[in-house]
Formats: sequence, C-alpha cells, structure tokens
Amino acid sequence: MRPSAPPRGGDDLSESRESKKMAIHPEDRDWSGPQGDDPRTLNELLTKAVGRNQGELMFGTIPAPGAPRIHLTYDEFGKLVDSCSRSLRDAGVGKGDRVALIIDNSVEWAAAAYATNALGAAYTAMYTHQHGAEWAYILGDSEPTILVAANTDVLDKLCEHLPADGWPAAGIVLLGDDVPNASPPEGVLVRPWSEFVSAGAASTPLGEVASDPHALATLIYTSGTTGNPKGVMLSNWNILHNILAMQGRFPIYKGDRTASFLPWAHSFGQMGDLHFMVHQGVHINLISDVLKIADECQEIKPHALFAVPRVWNKLYGKVMAGLNASPIKKRLGAAAFKKAKARIAADGRDCLRIEPKGFLDKKLDKIVLGKIRGRFGGEMRFCISGGAALSPEVASFIQCVGFSMFEGYGLTETSPLISINGWQEGHPCKLGSVGRPICGERVVIDQDAWDDPDSSDGEIVVYGPNIMLGYWNNPEATAEVMTEDGGFRTGDLGRLDDGFLMITGRVKEQFKLQNGKYVAPSPLEESLKLSALVEQCCVDGSNKVRTFTILHPNEYALRDALKAAGLNSSGEFSDLCAAEEVRAFVLKSLTEEIMGPNWKGFEISGSVILDPEEWTTGNEMITPSLKVKRRALFDKHKDAIDSHN
Repeated sequence: MRPSAPPRGGDDLSESRESKKMAIHPEDRDWSGPQGDDPRTLNELLTKAVGRNQGELMFGTIPAPGAPRIHLTYDEFGKLVDSCSRSLRDAGVGKGDRVALIIDNSVEWAAAAYATNALGAAYTAMYTHQHGAEWAYILGDSEPTILVAANTDVLDKLCEHLPADGWPAAGIVLLGDDVPNASPPEGVLVRPWSEFVSAGAASTPLGEVASDPHALATLIYTSGTTGNPKGVMLSNWNILHNILAMQGRFPIYKGDRTASFLPWAHSFGQMGDLHFMVHQGVHINLISDVLKIADECQEIKPHALFAVPRVWNKLYGKVMAGLNASPIKKRLGAAAFKKAKARIAADGRDCLRIEPKGFLDKKLDKIVLGKIRGRFGGEMRFCISGGAALSPEVASFIQCVGFSMFEGYGLTETSPLISINGWQEGHPCKLGSVGRPICGERVVIDQDAWDDPDSSDGEIVVYGPNIMLGYWNNPEATAEVMTEDGGFRTGDLGRLDDGFLMITGRVKEQFKLQNGKYVAPSPLEESLKLSALVEQCCVDGSNKVRTFTILHPNEYALRDALKAAGLNSSGEFSDLCAAEEVRAFVLKSLTEEIMGPNWKGFEISGSVILDPEEWTTGNEMITPSLKVKRRALFDKHKDAIDSHN
C-alpha cells in the first residue's frame, strides 16, 4: 500500500466526465443472464475492473487510530486476490464449498470474497459484533471449509461457543499479529493473514477460474428477529443484474471517490458500496470510525455516499440544532431553507439538486447550506438511502442542502435492489416513494395478503433475475415466501403510484386497534426519530384502545429539555425514565412536535414507556442489521404494556 496522496480522479481536467461514464444498458434487453461483455461472476467483474483501471487508486484505509490513510491500486489489489485464491485452493477450497468471514469492512474482506468467488465457492460473511452463539449457528449451518477472523477477540469468542467438531476443516486465518488468549481444539490450524497471503503468492498459478453466472456466490444470513437466521443464497447473476441494471444511470465516474461505512456483511453495503463501486472504477475509502463520518469525509471529499436513514436523521438533527443555537443562525437558516424550498418548488423536480438562482438565494446558499455541504468534503453529487424508510421531511431537507437524494428499496432476498429513484430517464424521482422497479423486474401488489378493508395497500411481490436461489438448507422457509409462478413475497406493504413504489409498513408488524383501525408502525417510528429526544423507538397497540410508544431517549437532550421546562433533570437516568412526570412531559412534547401535526388521530399514542437502556445486539434488543426485536422488547416491558389501555 502507498501512503496518503492528494485526492485525484473524478474531476481532473484531462478527461471529461462523459468519457468516464459507463454505457447504459437498454431497459428491454434480456436480463435472464449475461450478454456480450457482461461479467459472468463477481471475480470476473473485479478482473475486468483491474484491466480497465490498472494503476488507479482502488482502496483508501486508515490502518490504525491516528495513522494516515494509505492507498492500494487496482493492480495491487488484483495481485492480492490472486494470492488469496491460490492459498484457498491449497487449503482445500473448491467449487461449491463455503468460506466464512468474521471481519469488518477491509481490504482483506474484499480480497477473501473475490478470491473465494474465483474458485466457484461461496463466501459467508458475519458481523464482528454478533453474539458468539449466532456465529456458532451460522458456521454449523453453512459448514465452511475455512474461516477468516478479524482478531484474537473473535477467536476467543469462537473458542467459547464452537463445539469441538464445529471448527472448519482447513482452520482459521487470523488478521493482525496479536497472540490469541484462547486456543481452538488440537489439530485446528490457526495462521496469520500475512503468512496466508505469502504462501499463495509463492504457490502455482490458479489456472482456469469459475465462470458459472448462476452458481452460488454468497450466503447472507438474515438478522433473525424471531428464530434462527436464514441463509439467503445469492448467485453471481442475482448480484450482477443489480449492478448492470444501474450501470451508468447515476453521476458516478471512473476515478471518483466514495466514503464507505455500510457493513459489507449486509447486502445493501456489499452490492452498493463494494461490488458496484469496483465495477465503476471508483476509489473506495473506508471510514475507520462511524462516529467521525463527517470528519473523514472532509479528508476523502467523496462524490457519492450510501447510507441508511439513521445517518441522514442524525445529520438533520445536528444541523437543525446548530441553526437553533443562536437567533442570527436561526434567522439565516430559516431564510436559506425558505429560498431553497421555493427554488425547488418552482423547478418541480423532487430529490434532485437544484442550483440556487438570484443574488440572495446564492448568497444564503453559500453561507448556510454550503457550510453543511462542506462537512462532507464539498464535492458530493448524490446520496443513496436504503435499508429502511426515509422520512419525506429528511429527504426534502437533504435536497435543500444541495445533494441529490435517491431513496431505494430492497431486501437481502432480492440481491438487494428492487426499486430506486433517479435511474429512469423521464421518471426521475418522486418524494416519499422508493422509486420505480429497476430494469428486468416486475412488482405486483397483492391486496389479498392482509384484511384491512379501508386500504388499497397490499403485500409487495417481486419477479425478476434478482430473486434469491432460496434459503440454505431450508426448503420449507423458501416455500413460504415464493409464489407458484416464481414471485418473492417481501412481507412489506405498499402501493404503486404512477409506477413509483410507496412503502407503507410490514405485513407482520401491522396491528389493529380495538376500534378496528389498522396501524402501520414503521413510518410513525421514523417520524419520531426526527425528535432530538428520541434515539430508538417502537410503536404498537395491538387490540388496545390507543397506540403506545416505547422509546430509548437521548439522555442529554432529555435532561436539557426538562431543565428548560423547569422540571427536575438530575439524578440517575433510570430514575428519570421511570418518573411519571418525565413520561408525561415526553408524551406531551412528542405529541406537539411530531404526532399531532403528522399522525392520524387514532395513531397518536396515549402513553410512552421510557427505556433507559440502549437497544443493542449485546442485550438482544436489536439484530446485527439494527432491526428492533419487537417481541423481546415487548417481553421486557410487559407490565407497563399491560397497564396501557
């Protein structure tokens, strides 16, 4: 790797953006498999990208806290993958086998994945913060030949949870140089990454690589909000379809820079932040600390950013709090956003950056909104949001700031992309929607999937080459989600509006109040997260007179709000959350700020339950992909819920 260098690529004058733009595939082409020069596998996607980009920068990483960012070129990475492929082959990995990864986003993660794919094997990635028992289940279910582990802490947890006969036959490859605290059973080989790579570099050439586009490429285990996680089987073509369908349709060009922090163990991060960017010839810069995204973006100066709604909600909250910090900032901020909204309304296009017009608009944009853009390096052209519903208010805010914001939708089982705003010429975006289904896919709304007579919504059923091969070792679960004619039941509720898909909730999360009204909690929860008081929340009310809200408050915001209202803000946080006076204050504040102006009357909560403990994977209140385990949360607060009408 080379040391940090000045950003280069996307905006140099020697080569126009248009010359760097990849060709757009016709919408009506045959999407059932690769055609012409299409890559047939993920490894071939990488090989072609290396051939096109050679000495261009590919990865930028910070190797240790406080260290400068270092960079790896496409050529250098290609050689690393070749060495890893040889070493995996020598370890006994072959076509149809599995390779497990318990490592964070890194050059090593990407190298191991592409090397596995070259052999016709499938990689199975897990989160480093998962519970050891979950690793044990996934390893037992997927039966990998070899495992790559992030550090000695991971190895220690594996030693604690894996049975003696549950270790991969070819052992463990361990990143880092620390000596393990615990040892696996006798006979289980543990070797460092450096030795693994060196051995491959010195080994015989790989020869012919796997080329079946419909072979299993990866097993991605779903979060498992109830029961054990299921292994989603995705083929090369499942993922490549997503990438090729979106090729050239967004303003991202060879040599551009991205800031990558979405976990690659998740389908959205893996497809969008890794494979798609490699295919485009982008310089992928890994964020080393998610709490310092803005700081690292100022150094990286990314041209695009993929994130989940929680990131955009945090940005919204911080900006609004900053603008309200003084009367002058508040007036300037209000004037800048008013001008931006008027400009956008006059233009008539949703979600896209609309350049300021007129002296005052340009001046306010520069001194207020330009500073916000500067937090992200000042060169970002567009953002993509996925993983959960994005509040229309936040999407509008991002557009006013001056970033094009394209919201999309998908699931692990759909590789993941189903629809997205901004890809289709003539139908660019619709605020509040997740866009139109992408090329080669068809969406059907099944109104028979639930029994609300007052709604035209239905379950979203998807058809296309992006649909998974099925659940690993689980034909019963596969049969439950697949229709007889090959459609996949998403479990999400929605409707189509001029071809744009609108998400309204989850089929299983819908609940009915005693008055017979149906409530979709997801959009209500997203709106609550816009309040500074709310860190995490869950809305329910099954068979109740009114809904109730369980929330984990932001401690500092709550204490400040209580103090400003003349209420007691001292003492233990758990005591504050248990106080009836505090719960009443929070309910009143949220009703005035969020619920009253935005929710239907029957949706407004009659009570709140304040949980002082953050919901984490450690206390098993959320999944590794940050979905709330509703049943676990309801069990924890059963007495308080039972006392609610």
